[in-house]
Amino acid sequence: MTVTGIKFYCGIAERQWNHHPVVPGPFSCIAPVYGRSERTKRTANVAVPSETAVIQDSGAFSDGPKSRLSVEAAYDRQVAHAERFNYAAQVTHRASYDFLIDETWQDDKRSKKRWSWLDAQAAVDTTIKAAEYMTKHRETPGLILSAQGVTPKQYFDCAVRVMDFLDPEKDMLGLGGWCITGIVKSLLPAFERTILLVIPEASRRGVKHVHVWGVIYADALGKLLWLCDQYGLTCSTDSVGPSTRPAFGSWGYADWVDRNYQRPAPAERGRERARHVEAVRNWLAEFSQTQYYVPPGINQEAANDHS
Repeated sequence: MTVTGIKFYCGIAERQWNHHPVVPGPFSCIAPVYGRSERTKRTANVAVPSETAVIQDSGAFSDGPKSRLSVEAAYDRQVAHAERFNYAAQVTHRASYDFLIDETWQDDKRSKKRWSWLDAQAAVDTTIKAAEYMTKHRETPGLILSAQGVTPKQYFDCAVRVMDFLDPEKDMLGLGGWCITGIVKSLLPAFERTILLVIPEASRRGVKHVHVWGVIYADALGKLLWLCDQYGLTCSTDSVGPSTRPAFGSWGYADWVDRNYQRPAPAERGRERARHVEAVRNWLAEFSQTQYYVPPGINQEAANDHS
């Protein structure tokens, strides 16, 4: 068994960090649009350092029912955004246009609430079709083909079908739908059951890398990394949070939160944001040395439960 760390892709949605250059480090994640409601959704106006590698999200998390695109239009939006903001040559992996089931839209706003199993099944079908479409449009070195589902069995079935289209030597398996786990901690057992099903199957199929979308929740990441190490996979995550927290007076995660941290003066905020991103990346790179690096607490019999 090789013990690894978690690669961190810093989310970018700005051209400057409080009047300072954007400094995401060697790896970044960019979505063509962002926003928590239809009214606030915007094109991501970004500036990407020339030395930074990019994974390109699809923007599906910002597309409500009224603005949901076809998989063809979503792909075109990704291509156009990368070209418009001059980072097309830096995109290493492009994500499929999945259908997120961890947020519910009402009155043009989204809230952190998972779908019912029946509603999610339609989203699963769309997610699988998106993965198939992306494999026919390989204009980047790799793809991130994402899975969704509200129960471990539904999620596993989706992941299996998505992996049918995945090139293990080039692509990542995306684990979607878990970004709310740090807020809704009661989802952690379902997360554990799901990865206990998905990760062994991914290893059996030769998958080399999994990417969990938008998770900086230590308890979930530690269990995922431990399991990936057992099965010879590497893993990564992304978030814009590490680049924004200092601007709002927050520093650190989990056991290294600084309760005494004060929001920096405007002239220092951009530099503090860059310093925090680097600290988060270093923390995740050494994650196997933390207290969170433990096996999932759900036994295999429970993992095979369809609930």
